[in-house]
Amino acid sequence: MRILLLGAATIALSGCSFLGFGGQNNYSHHQTRNGYYGQNTASQAPKACHSGQCLARWNIEGGIGAAFPVHGDAVTGDEAHQVAGKDINNLSWNDMYDTGYRAELGVSYAVNPNRKVTATAHLEKAESSGVQDWGDVATGQNLRGSLSDYESYGGEIGLRQYFKPRPGVILKSVRPYVEGRLGASYVDDISIENASINNVDTPALNTRFYDSGWVGSAAALVGVETPLTRYSTIGIETGVRYTQALDSSDSISGSSPIAGTNNSRGRTTIPVMLRGRYRF
Repeated sequence: MRILLLGAATIALSGCSFLGFGGQNNYSHHQTRNGYYGQNTASQAPKACHSGQCLARWNIEGGIGAAFPVHGDAVTGDEAHQVAGKDINNLSWNDMYDTGYRAELGVSYAVNPNRKVTATAHLEKAESSGVQDWGDVATGQNLRGSLSDYESYGGEIGLRQYFKPRPGVILKSVRPYVEGRLGASYVDDISIENASINNVDTPALNTRFYDSGWVGSAAALVGVETPLTRYSTIGIETGVRYTQALDSSDSISGSSPIAGTNNSRGRTTIPVMLRGRYRF
């Protein structure tokens, strides 16, 4: 999965001009370099623009939405140190956490009318879904517990390729795009909480599970935009994002009954974002 996502992001980052999209079209308010999707019309050209066909280079962008965890294990029961009677479950990020939210703010720079370089900062949080059944740490010893909230912040850079504007069903026009991003996130440490064995509280197991630190990310995104005002657009975006595995905490020693269960294999999410863009 990691190789697939990194490959998708790299392909998108290299540009999609070979597809033949992004050329001129027949809609009057999108012709050549005029219109709402990041260009200035002759009537509103900047003072430094003498031809009236100058490109609006800089944009401010923001977005907010959900991040649905779809792949990857938060608890790796199949890697637990084996002793007689131990049978710990694999628990995914989706098992351990509710749907998260993600907020982004950044800028983009138009290389040409159909392509933008993007730089985005983000915050992401997913709340714990509560106590889960982890399985047996020994014969007849059932472990239950939860993980603390998932919280991260960081940044991504990307390359976005726009296609031709198209007439919408309800909206007058929409403009699709694809984008590839690479970045890094700082993830706060994650701890075991509410641990119990056979429904008896076991505070000794309430310990740090993953250390905080920076991890890499890659995303392949698709979206559409539509004009909101003369200088702004609004749109919706989705895709897939992979975040690298977290560092296992040394707080769990090799003799612990849960040793080996914190070997995260990375986290894959599907973002669904409402986005806005203002051009200068």
